[in-house]
Amino acid sequence: MKHKAKIYIKDKLLKIISGTSQKGGFVVNFYVRPKNFQKEIDEAEQAVAKQKSKKKKILSIGFFILNLLIIGGILGYQFSQSEDMSITALINGGFSGGLLILLFFSWVVMMFLDSYRYQVLIKRSSGRFRPFLSYKVAALGKYYDNITPMSTGGQPFQIFYLTHRGLNASASISVPMGRYVVNQIIILVIWTIALIISFCVELGEAFAYVKVLCITGYILNAILIVGVVFLSINEKTGKKLVIWTLKLLQKIKIVKNFEKQYNRVVKVVTDFQATIRNLAKRWKTFVMLILTSFLYNILMYSLPFFVYSAIVGYLNFALWPYIVLLGILIDMGSSFVPLPGGSGASELSFAALFAVIISNNAQLTWALIIWKFMSYYIYLIQGLLVLCYDNFFGNKRYKWLKRKWELERESMNFRQDKLHEFQQNKKHKRSIF
Repeated sequence: MKHKAKIYIKDKLLKIISGTSQKGGFVVNFYVRPKNFQKEIDEAEQAVAKQKSKKKKILSIGFFILNLLIIGGILGYQFSQSEDMSITALINGGFSGGLLILLFFSWVVMMFLDSYRYQVLIKRSSGRFRPFLSYKVAALGKYYDNITPMSTGGQPFQIFYLTHRGLNASASISVPMGRYVVNQIIILVIWTIALIISFCVELGEAFAYVKVLCITGYILNAILIVGVVFLSINEKTGKKLVIWTLKLLQKIKIVKNFEKQYNRVVKVVTDFQATIRNLAKRWKTFVMLILTSFLYNILMYSLPFFVYSAIVGYLNFALWPYIVLLGILIDMGSSFVPLPGGSGASELSFAALFAVIISNNAQLTWALIIWKFMSYYIYLIQGLLVLCYDNFFGNKRYKWLKRKWELERESMNFRQDKLHEFQQNKKHKRSIF
């Protein structure tokens, strides 16, 4: 007779721990007691439902139009300062189509690195190699980040998407959270180094205008990351500090719902703690994520260098550190702007900082157009293509994969049952003779 026993381990991530024992007729299945993941899944689904609602769609379209108007205004000013904006003049000025292809290739490598980070976490969480799912999660995360204020829409949609692509609740939460935590740590390190360097080198008069934006963006992001780390390490003192801060903000009418905001902070800290504990146990995965995150961000901040190279028509690697520094400062200065894509601050920062090395107004305007497309609009196009693919092919393909995996599991269980039955019969025969 086959007996089954479930062993629960408290306060760990929801995951079946591999291992069965058939000794003595017992089959022992090890499980992990789930924490309240369903609440987080429900919150993600509600966020996605709101994003898909008519009101949110109108709001997203409104933000998109506002984005275009802001960029149009900035480009209009740039056009008014330029003598000849024709493509012929751009080509005669030294523009290189080959280096433009190199720019696009750099973006493709960047997306590969981002997809690889998700693939590492999905493989660890589900045990399956799913590179196409990893790419779609990366692409859709970027898409929803770029259509929502403060880039807040990507993570809830990724959680929602992963739960509807066969991952369990804990994996669906831990995959995007793991990528986010490591990426934010790397960004904070890069920003800290860049900000120190920016005060030690000459960046021209334009930096004086951008400096305030950069410092503000750095402080706000540093408070977020350092604050979460502090709350995670010193939970008792941290909770008291959160309560005191939220009550103060409630008194000055900034925070309306104290309980809602408190639960949101506690949720972020809890997820952060769980992610760090999980990654600490898998140091190889942690190191791999750190390396790929560092390469991804350096390549992302190198995009302005490839834009500059395509505009002037040659590669000047002596300028690479300087332009990467400018790319970091642009991202830093536009990070706290609530509009999707940091509209307004990012374009003004780019125009101000790059005017130092691109004196021709027409070339500067074309550089701004190409950079904005590669840092913002290309993600919208990519996300829309992935959504269209899912509607026409991807959803049907997943249903087929799901059925295939179900049949494989049934076949595996059948083989295990037959093997167990054979072993039991064999023992029975031996006991008779």
